[in-house]
Amino acid sequence: MVTGYSSDKWTFTTIYEPVYQTHPVSGNRDFGFTKNANGSYTFYTRGVDRLAKMEGTALHNVSMFFTGSSYPLSKADALWTSLQNKINDFVNNHQGSSIVAKQEIQRPDWQKVKDVINGKLPLSALSKDCKN
Repeated sequence: MVTGYSSDKWTFTTIYEPVYQTHPVSGNRDFGFTKNANGSYTFYTRGVDRLAKMEGTALHNVSMFFTGSSYPLSKADALWTSLQNKINDFVNNHQGSSIVAKQEIQRPDWQKVKDVINGKLPLSALSKDCKN
């Protein structure tokens, strides 16, 4: 469901739907662009995802144990990487100039998030960028 938009970005949020039920990953995803000082543009996607079903959480835990990588979340990462690559290819194939920037992937420690929400830890426990 689109939950926010403007002329330079839009946000969608996963929802529960009676026919198809819950999306495997719950969260918000932004798509947008910013105009740079030199007149070029930076296209981006960013989001916060959390596994929504017990099966996904179990698959995550098993894959982390055996491979050190989250199977469900790595597939989501691959999807967004393919979007970046397709935008890059489109621009470069239509007389533009494009590069794919280094991804920034951060996985929240949900127990820490819960502890911050419940007042057991200060906000700075989540990131050095967070002030108490």
